[in-house]
Amino acid sequence: MAVEDDKTNGTFNQEDHQVAYIFGATDSAATRPSKRRRVSKKGTKSNRSNDGSSLSALGSSLFVPLLNGAESAACVHERYRLYEESWAKVNNRIERILRDSNSATLEQVSSFVRQAEADCFDKIPTAFIVTGTNIASQDLLFEQLSETLQSGSGRFVRLRSTEAGSLKAVLKRIIRTGTSKATGDEEDTEAEEKEADGKRYLDYDLEALYAYVQTQNCDRIFVAFQDSEGFESSLLSDLITLLSSWRPRIPFTLLFGVATSVELLQARLLKSACRMIYGGQFDDVQTDTILESVFKGAVAASDVPLRLGAPLLRWMLDRQRDQVAGIQSFISSLKYAYMCHFFANPLSVLAHSGAENGELIQPEHLEAIRNTPSFRKHVEAAIESGSAENLQLARSLLEDDAALRERVDASILKRGAWMDERLRSLLLLEAAGAQHGAFSRAYVEAMGEGVAMSEHSNMVASVRRMGMNQLAVTMEKFVSLLRDGEPGLALGPYREQDGEQMLDQLETQLTALRALISRAEAEGVSVRSRYSGQSKVARTTVIAQRVQLSHHSATLNDEDRQFTDIIDAVTGLLATRNDETTPSGMFLSESWLYDARAPSKDVFVPRPRVVFERSLTRPHDYLACECCKPDHEGLQATLPATAILYQMYLETGNLINVADMWSSFYTLVSEQSGRVENESMEEEGDEEREREALVMFYRGLAELRALGYVKSSKKKTDHIAKVKWL
Repeated sequence: MAVEDDKTNGTFNQEDHQVAYIFGATDSAATRPSKRRRVSKKGTKSNRSNDGSSLSALGSSLFVPLLNGAESAACVHERYRLYEESWAKVNNRIERILRDSNSATLEQVSSFVRQAEADCFDKIPTAFIVTGTNIASQDLLFEQLSETLQSGSGRFVRLRSTEAGSLKAVLKRIIRTGTSKATGDEEDTEAEEKEADGKRYLDYDLEALYAYVQTQNCDRIFVAFQDSEGFESSLLSDLITLLSSWRPRIPFTLLFGVATSVELLQARLLKSACRMIYGGQFDDVQTDTILESVFKGAVAASDVPLRLGAPLLRWMLDRQRDQVAGIQSFISSLKYAYMCHFFANPLSVLAHSGAENGELIQPEHLEAIRNTPSFRKHVEAAIESGSAENLQLARSLLEDDAALRERVDASILKRGAWMDERLRSLLLLEAAGAQHGAFSRAYVEAMGEGVAMSEHSNMVASVRRMGMNQLAVTMEKFVSLLRDGEPGLALGPYREQDGEQMLDQLETQLTALRALISRAEAEGVSVRSRYSGQSKVARTTVIAQRVQLSHHSATLNDEDRQFTDIIDAVTGLLATRNDETTPSGMFLSESWLYDARAPSKDVFVPRPRVVFERSLTRPHDYLACECCKPDHEGLQATLPATAILYQMYLETGNLINVADMWSSFYTLVSEQSGRVENESMEEEGDEEREREALVMFYRGLAELRALGYVKSSKKKTDHIAKVKWL
């Protein structure tokens, strides 16, 4: 009433016509409660270390005793320890390979950012990094970009499509990350309140970021869109326009992770937004190249603790190709193979040499060794040889535990030497140009069929077709491989007696070949071997009006014969390395070889249709109860309601009458319930049984619909339609 009286009297305050009110800073602002005290991270680090030890103890407890429960607790703990150490070693190597694979891209992006500052003034420098289908490795790439570009006084902001619901949310993220001083986890960082001249900024106002840049002297603010295809086109265009308007005051630099192509991304943006950026395209290392590097370091290297069999490796590589999967999928499959081997194989503790192995071996381990296929093959080969020494060896392995223990220790050292021989043979094939396809495929073939280097192999034929200069280059590769090894495969020099002899002979032949090349160049003559096509002469003879074609060898001079002798010597040395043995033929290969393909297929290639059909057709396989046990009397009423309805579902057409299905279901259920109940109580319980059966029917029908087998029909309201599974 007082207000109305004032209005009628014509008295108004000055604030009545103001659009906004300005509140000045008062003395009460000084008494404002202080910000929440930040807790030190020392306590959290100690807690994390305690959590790590508890997780280690928990993981060790998850490994159960094998050998029908006779395995000792020390062996169980040793299996878990070996798994942790083995996978940690392989995982660290994989991470190092992935980081090294991105080094070229990081250097190119860094140089572009430095050069773009001088080339463009009114446009935003933008780097488009084409990663291809390797989307899973974008996390590591952008983490490395953050470490590289943020080394100075710049700030790095990573944006994902799941965090960018609107323009305001993106601005909040940019300001919160750009103005935070913490360098630890993003969950611990808090947005700092920026105040200057008595002003407080909103959490999506870029003026706060500008004030931070002025006070902290930031050189650049990097905004990275990790999965650019996941962002809305309008959001990207609006954000680029907004950041471009602040470009003179805030030094923004944009980074886009592109899985498809830069042209498709440009077509999604507005032309006005495209004119505001100064872009450069950078192609990241493709998945196939990274896969080969990871395969060499984590699967085929000389010092990897676990070997994978040829069937499993072939399936893993085929899945990478067919499903266009990223490198993380291959790494997950590799880790799962390590888990399965050390979790379910009691002989895995024998694959690593150590003084404590003799104490860990139990009589149950020796009995398990005598039942392995490799032990059986080894004993059978000794018996078939027929010599007295081998017969005594086979007898001692079967009866003497001490002799078997010595054989187990010797097999560990023999395994390493055998694997080094296979890798050297593969590298010799690659150096001679006889290896077709990628190294991973050649390794799989060698693990499954051995390495063929006989007189009739492709490698010998490839060497014989070479000229003098090409043969000299190939022999230099041979000598370098035997003398220095291959660091990419952790393969050392060939220090065995056979290797030193082979190296000396190759060096001798290489010296003779170089002298022959120098003499031929000085005399200006061409030298050919008797295996080259130029040494073959075709002659035609006409006899009785018939033409006969015959091939003869041309006459060879001294240089040609000397070159032929060098080729024969080199191929003879290579043919001595012919060995077509496979890992499964090695003694006690079950302790260090894992070739089971079924567990990985069930985990990484799930088959929901087969699983659902089996669970509904044979629920006893999953429930293991007496009521679901098949009795070969047709459809049982004791099965779950969903299983009963699924059997009826299989016998119907595309449209199912719900009333008919209910009638059949109730008849089956009521007959079973009538057998167990007293006949005098039948009339009183009919209504109750019908209600219970109706509830079971509705529940089973709802579960079939949830599983995707049926849906509502628009043709008939009282019918349901089948859904076809692809």
